Amino acid sequence: MDRAEQNVLAQKFASLHNPKDLLLLCNAFDGGSAQIIAAHPGAKAIASASYAVAVVSGTADDDLTLEDNLAGVRGIIAAGLRATPKKPVTIDLQDGYGDRLEGAIEGVIKLGAVGCNIEDFDRQTNALLSIEEAASRVALAKKVAARCGVPDFVVNARSDALFQGSQAGMDSVIRRGKAYLAAGATTVFVWGGPSGRGVSSEEIKRLVSEFGGMLNVSMSLREGFLNKNEIQALGVARVSMGPGLYMKVLDAYSSAVNGLLGA
Repeated sequence: MDRAEQNVLAQKFASLHNPKDLLLLCNAFDGGSAQIIAAHPGAKAIASASYAVAVVSGTADDDLTLEDNLAGVRGIIAAGLRATPKKPVTIDLQDGYGDRLEGAIEGVIKLGAVGCNIEDFDRQTNALLSIEEAASRVALAKKVAARCGVPDFVVNARSDALFQGSQAGMDSVIRRGKAYLAAGATTVFVWGGPSGRGVSSEEIKRLVSEFGGMLNVSMSLREGFLNKNEIQALGVARVSMGPGLYMKVLDAYSSAVNGLLGA
């Protein structure tokens, strides 16, 4: 696929981010899972989940290198490009790998991706980036993508400020999100964290209002959390599963193994 065609696919992906028509992304963890998503007529695009890609690669999310991530998502991207019609693929790039952000963007574009996630939590320093630095990294990602011939590359800028030591809470998230959108992000991904805090419906309403609906939230598949219809009613542009579907697969696999070998 040449870069002009790839940018058309990026434009298509960007257009799917519409608060009036929720984009639901099923997160793949390898080429096989991506093929299942790509073959489903209801799937508009495909996303990777770094946690699941890491585990499949034999490592932990925090230890996933850029090289391992690129190797792990190659089959995911290929599945989207083999679909008829082609389906956009966006890749979870964690925090962008420090000073290797340019290489990360170049790498996923070379494989055929048209979007990425970038976090504002620096895994090396174990601290939130300043708003200015995080926004500049969003802008850099867009600049590199344009240089590679995909100016409409979609950046989903994740903020971890709700649970990573920010005293300002939602006010900090809103300031950050607005800065990321101004820097070129298509959407802001506000995550409640790994402890199960989640993002409440009232918080989502406020974020939708502040970001003009250009919000990504993660949908938990566990009981007691907002479902797809409830999230859509709040005016969110995009929802993803993270590693939730991968966990479902592991549960089913574990059950099958126990059935064969004994619990």
